[in-house]
Amino acid sequence: MADLKLSTILVSIQSVQKQIEYFEGLLASETVKDKDDIQELLLSYDQAAENLKEVYISKRSSGSNYPEYESLIKKNL
Repeated sequence: MADLKLSTILVSIQSVQKQIEYFEGLLASETVKDKDDIQELLLSYDQAAENLKEVYISKRSSGSNYPEYESLIKKNL
């Protein structure tokens, strides 16, 4: 596996989270026609998010200037 910088992983986590929120919104929509396809995409993004979480937590050292994982995935209310 390539040695990714923590900043690249951070941006990836945020991007994947935005896509998850988007697909969850689509599933909640009454006009969506291809729920099965959306659920399949959502599953793929969920798996990617879990993998990125593991890598981020393992690379981030305590006392780091990088934020905690949980603060990266907070939903904008």
